[in-house]
Amino acid sequence: MEHTDPRHDDESAFGARIHAVLSPASPIQSEEFLFGRDEQLERIRRCLMAPGRQVFIYGERGVGKSSLANAAAAAWQSSDKPPLQVSCGRSDTFSSVVGSLIRATQTEIDGTITTRKEAKVSAKLLDVGGQIEITKPQARDPADIEGAAYRLDAAFSAYSSKTIAVIDEFDLIVDANERNRFAELVKALGDRKSSVKLIFTGVAAVLDELLESHGSAQRQFETIELERLPYQARIDVVKAALNYFFVFADESVTYRIASVSNGFPYYVHLLTEHLLWAWYGDKQSHDISLPHLHKAFAGATGAVHAGLRQPYDKATKGRDQAAFVLWAAADAFDLERTTDAIWLSYSQICETLEVPALDRAKFTGQLRKLREPSHACILEQTPERKLHRFQESMVRGYVRMAAASRGIELDDQQFDPPPQALVHAPRFSKRKRWIDTSRFIPNMSRDKR
Repeated sequence: MEHTDPRHDDESAFGARIHAVLSPASPIQSEEFLFGRDEQLERIRRCLMAPGRQVFIYGERGVGKSSLANAAAAAWQSSDKPPLQVSCGRSDTFSSVVGSLIRATQTEIDGTITTRKEAKVSAKLLDVGGQIEITKPQARDPADIEGAAYRLDAAFSAYSSKTIAVIDEFDLIVDANERNRFAELVKALGDRKSSVKLIFTGVAAVLDELLESHGSAQRQFETIELERLPYQARIDVVKAALNYFFVFADESVTYRIASVSNGFPYYVHLLTEHLLWAWYGDKQSHDISLPHLHKAFAGATGAVHAGLRQPYDKATKGRDQAAFVLWAAADAFDLERTTDAIWLSYSQICETLEVPALDRAKFTGQLRKLREPSHACILEQTPERKLHRFQESMVRGYVRMAAASRGIELDDQQFDPPPQALVHAPRFSKRKRWIDTSRFIPNMSRDKR
C-alpha cells in the first residue's frame, strides 16, 4: 500500500505528527507509547486492586517515573473523567498538596458564597421587610490526617466512578515532616478501606525516609523501582516513531540513538524528534541515514534544556581536557565508575582524537576539579567506594550527546549491534567495544586541536 510522503505536510502539521508519538518535553500519557515497562504496569494494576494500597515509583531522575505513573493512572481511571495530578514544588506542604487534589475534583465549594434570606422585624405596629446575608467561609486545605482522609474519600467518590491521582516529584517537598505526614494519610486511608488511589513518584532516599517514619504504613505501599530503559525498549521507541512516518532508517542509526541515550527516555525522544526534522529538511533522500543522525546530534545538543546544559558548559568552557575527562566518565552504562576505568576511557578518547593526553597525575587533578564549584560540581565521589558519578544523572546523557556531536562514540554495556553494520575495534578495555570510524566518527580531523 502506497503512503503519502509526510514531508509534503506543512511544518506545523509535520510537527504535530512528531509529537503524537514522541514526548521529549512532557511525560507520556498513554500505555500505547510507553515501551519497556510492561512488568511495572502489571504490578501497579494488580496492586491497585487491593483496598487501601497505594503505589510509590522511585528511581534516578529522568528514568521515566512520571510517564509510568501517568500511563498507569490513565489505564486505571474510569472513562468518565481524566486522572487527577499534582506536581509538587519546594513551597508545598501536606495540606497544600491534599487541598490541590480536593480542589481538582471540583466537588467541594471553594470560595465565599453569600445567600440571602427574607427577614421581617416588627416595630410596634410597623412591619419592616428586609434581607440578611449568610456567608459560608472559604473551604480550607485540610490540616489534620483524619480530616484529609475523610475529604479525599468523599471528593474522589464524587469525582468519578473510579478515581486515581498522581502525586508527582514528591521529593521536591522540602520539609521532611510534611512529606512524612503522607505515611500517616496512607495508613488512615487503609484503615478506612478507602477507594482513594494514589501514585507517588520520587527518589529512593525520600521513599526510605517515608517508610521509616511510620512503620505500620509500609504494608499500604507497593514500591516500584524504575531503572533506565532497557536496550530493546529504546530501539522500540525509535522504530515506532519511524513506522508512524512510514520511513526506513539504517540499523546503525537506530542503534546509535539507543546507545547515546544511555537509557534515559528523554534523550531517546529528543534525538528521534531531531532525526525526523533532519529528514523533513532533506526532500531528496527517501530513507534516513547517518548524515541525518549527525544533524540530529547537533540539533538535540542545542535543544537540551538549560538545567542539563549549564553544568557541562561551565565545566568545559575553554577547557578541552575537562570535556574529554567528562566524556570518559560517561563512557559506560554504569552510573558510577572507578578512577582507573575513567583513565582508560580518557586515554582511548585522546588517542581517537589524536590529541596529547594528560599524564596520570594531571588527569587525577582534573578529575578532582570537576567536583569543585569552579567546575559546577558536575561530578561527585562516593567516599566509601571511591567511585565517581555525575551529580545529576541526566547530565551524563547530555555529555554523551556532546561527545557524539564531536564524532566520539561512547560505550554502552548493553550495545548489541548487528555484525554486518559494525566491525570490532580493539581498545584498551577488556570489555566488548564496537566502533566503525568510517561510519560513527566522521571528519575526525576537525576535532584536532
